[in-house]
Amino acid sequence: ATQADAAECRLKVEMFASAVASHRGEGVATAIPASITSREAVLSASQADVLFCCVDTLEARQMADFIAQAFLLPLFDMGVVIPLRKAARGMAIADLCGRVDYVQPGGSTLLDREVYSPASLRAEYLRRTAPGAHQHEIEAGYIKGMIEEAPSVITLNMRVATAAMNEFIARAYPFRLDPNGNYARTEFSLAAGEEEFTAEEAFPRSNLGLFARGNLEPLLGLPILKPRRADL
Repeated sequence: ATQADAAECRLKVEMFASAVASHRGEGVATAIPASITSREAVLSASQADVLFCCVDTLEARQMADFIAQAFLLPLFDMGVVIPLRKAARGMAIADLCGRVDYVQPGGSTLLDREVYSPASLRAEYLRRTAPGAHQHEIEAGYIKGMIEEAPSVITLNMRVATAAMNEFIARAYPFRLDPNGNYARTEFSLAAGEEEFTAEEAFPRSNLGLFARGNLEPLLGLPILKPRRADL
């Protein structure tokens, strides 16, 4: 992005599509200026060959999880977090961490891997729609304070984005000596200089009730995604 993009308040998807066009030509990247929780975005994402999920909310991750299972798409989900610790002069950075999950159709989902849960989705919704009630429940101990999942630290974001692309390459052009199944999840700590890997078989596997559902109505089994009357 440039200063001109910021001055013009351009949407990130439009800026990205323009940047791709400058390198590869028109028609390579298509900008969809809509939330992934919208029917338009879900149908557009369903036409992809691979999904890369780098979103800010748990609700958006849940939608990507649903799309991957319903339309049989491989999904690479990534996230970063900066844990804090108490220090003599206040709060201090404890670590810089990142995570990449490779989710394959019919395998363990992001829900199975506890990337999100009904409780965390509810807490996120409450924080967005009723911040006062959300804070009250935190103070009462009903829900835990939520960690910022996508801090705007470009070097950390690029680190996890690179890891996600390497995981894609490992599947498209297998180069590992070990089976890729041993790398269903990759986690790294920059403070410790370590990487940890979790195999697919280490995660439970449940049924979201969406496997190979495709575009059956209601879309993803969600009434909120029903077509509007004008679309019928």
